Amino acid sequence: MSADTKRNGLVPLGYDTALALEIIPFKGGTKGYLASPEQRRRYLEALNPAARATTGQPISQHLGPYLLVKGLFFLALMKPTDPARIDKHLKWQYRRHLFMEVLEQYERTGAIDPARFPTLDDFAARHSAPGHP
Repeated sequence: MSADTKRNGLVPLGYDTALALEIIPFKGGTKGYLASPEQRRRYLEALNPAARATTGQPISQHLGPYLLVKGLFFLALMKPTDPARIDKHLKWQYRRHLFMEVLEQYERTGAIDPARFPTLDDFAARHSAPGHP
């Protein structure tokens, strides 16, 4: 564990891969990659036994709303320290927006649909973010 203990800690085995499975629907589409339902199933089939062997629990129990809320909560806390980095501040504001959207979606519907999230470019356009590349 590094000296920056506010952002580090123990997570379930496969946590970062499982988080990627939840983020790909809204972030990955513009990057040219997408995880099909079959690919998601295969990832979990590989991760669950490894997680059970090391922790006694499957990673799949951490998918869905729990994982998105937790991931976006911590991303929303990561405020940039350099005020001159407009791009970093825009991303921070975007993450805070997504965190609030996740909470509202879950409260309203009991589910979270990442495919409905705006892209960073859409967010920047709506919020007239100066300095966005």
